[in-house]
Amino acid sequence: MTIALSTVTESISNISISGITIQDIDELKSEYLERDCPILIPNPAGFVSNFRLERQSFGTGASCKWDVRYTLTYRFLHSLVGTGRQTFDTYSDMVEKATSIVDAIILNDAVTGAVDLTLQDVISFGPVGDPSGILFHGCDIALEVLEFAN
Repeated sequence: MTIALSTVTESISNISISGITIQDIDELKSEYLERDCPILIPNPAGFVSNFRLERQSFGTGASCKWDVRYTLTYRFLHSLVGTGRQTFDTYSDMVEKATSIVDAIILNDAVTGAVDLTLQDVISFGPVGDPSGILFHGCDIALEVLEFAN
């Protein structure tokens, strides 16, 4: 059985969204700076979750067919909390860019490795941390992935 998780994440990183960088799992950094933003990164705390296999045929070994489902959670870092004249000066732009990400995911129909990619949830809308704990205005975006494997 072959699970194409790295192919799926690379394909997601190639989605083009004006003014937003999307990183793949091999591009994560331990700390992000204001100049890196706005950026969508794999959330290093719980990136892959809800992993489940659903048998779709009889057979053993390579002859058995499976549905592979899992959730990928990305973290959107828009701007450092506390930048600008007030803490929430950049909030409205963050909301617009987060909406652009959601739109691009909904409209994308060419994710290599996946049979289906759907938006599952937008969570933690507000201050979110980068891998080092520095707070950014942003949110987490959870994507449901379905692969066929055999």
